[in-house]
Amino acid sequence: MRLFLTFFFGLLFWQISAQDVSDTKQIFQKIDSLIILNPVRARDLVGYVKKNNQNYEIINRCNRLLVQAYYYENNYNDAFQEIIQTEDYQNANGIIFYRNILYSAGIKKFDFSTNNKQNSLIKLNEEIITANELIIQGARDKALRKISDVLTKVHSENAHTFRDSFSFLLINLDEKSWMSKFPKFRIPVLKILSYYSSDTEFDIFKKKFFPADISDEWLAKTKIQIDNTTNFQLRTIYYNFLQDYYFDREDVSNYVLITDERNEHIAKNNKAIMQARSQWVYLTEVKHNEEYLFAKKRDAIVLIGLVFLSCIVLLILVVKVQQEKQKNKRYLLLSNKIKTNSVKKKETQVISENVKLILLERLEKLESKNFFLDPNISIQTLAKKLDSNSKYVSDVINTYKKKNFTAYINEMRIQYIKQKLNNELVYRTYKIKYLAEESGFSSHSVFSSVFKSIEGISPAQYIQLLK
Repeated sequence: MRLFLTFFFGLLFWQISAQDVSDTKQIFQKIDSLIILNPVRARDLVGYVKKNNQNYEIINRCNRLLVQAYYYENNYNDAFQEIIQTEDYQNANGIIFYRNILYSAGIKKFDFSTNNKQNSLIKLNEEIITANELIIQGARDKALRKISDVLTKVHSENAHTFRDSFSFLLINLDEKSWMSKFPKFRIPVLKILSYYSSDTEFDIFKKKFFPADISDEWLAKTKIQIDNTTNFQLRTIYYNFLQDYYFDREDVSNYVLITDERNEHIAKNNKAIMQARSQWVYLTEVKHNEEYLFAKKRDAIVLIGLVFLSCIVLLILVVKVQQEKQKNKRYLLLSNKIKTNSVKKKETQVISENVKLILLERLEKLESKNFFLDPNISIQTLAKKLDSNSKYVSDVINTYKKKNFTAYINEMRIQYIKQKLNNELVYRTYKIKYLAEESGFSSHSVFSSVFKSIEGISPAQYIQLLK
């Protein structure tokens, strides 16, 4: 009888467990089908699986999918928070995706603490990132060789791991206009596109690079998908495609409308990235401090355990607790004092209207001398030139120029180089890199990005229009 009951309950438990595994597998399939077009809905399902499951591998997969959903929603803050908390427990696929998220925000170097550093997939992803960097640097032949070499190692079975890496690569190729200028890139690009034939994002890339396949039916279907998507990154790629599509067809009204939408979209993305990069610095510093304190405490406990008797250890710990309490009290007193002084200081730093006007007059004199062409100009150095402080200068720029410092400097640089292009024909023959240096930008990629965000077209397209 006891044997029968054991067998019965064992069989019942096995059936329940098998049903749970089946249900979880179906939910993950649903998440995979939703994650690109509807990351918000996919994130809700991930939260449900994570809440109702204790399996280590499933929880790690959920963490990875959460980061993916946050990234597609342009929510870098929550994505970075999740990365910093879970990256120590991720497998190779998770590390690759985390690496790509950081790369998309301009954080190109970070040493993940993982045992998978020698993993072939991680190494291959680093090769794709290297190809991206070669494209950004303008090393066309090296980039082509690197891409061709990478594609010999990528197969349909592992292609999903490198989806976002290849997305960055296609975006950079589009930015350089290499597909139209150098036909040799067409074969590797077609191979990349073949890996993601049912992916809406790569379908847009395909129509971008091979516009002969564009039909009214496809445009209508894709518009419906984009209108209903919560994927911010997908919208960005779609807006870039439409802008070039209307430009090529000289559809001025639609071109102007989509350019306004695209610029607003890019501004939101840049703002999210800037905020997230600051947060990342803070999160990594906190984590390193916690690891350092943990290691220090562990070593101290080991040393004390070897040297002292348990009673002496207890005594030392009690003394240490008392010292920490006193330190906390002193810290709180000092913190309150600092806050009080800070409030008083802020109250006394109210800038008068007369001082604002004086600073504005000085600022406009500097504008006439093209101070903004200095690539190292900052709010602090500008304040020094104006015999003032950065707070006052920032206040004047926000009040009278109706923009922040960075936008103010960038717009003057772009206006300067536009004037040169409009009035001096020789400038139209210069390389983009020289135009970037001439206008004060430290890199031609930043120059191109800023120029396009302000004017709606790239520097090369602008020069072509002038010609």
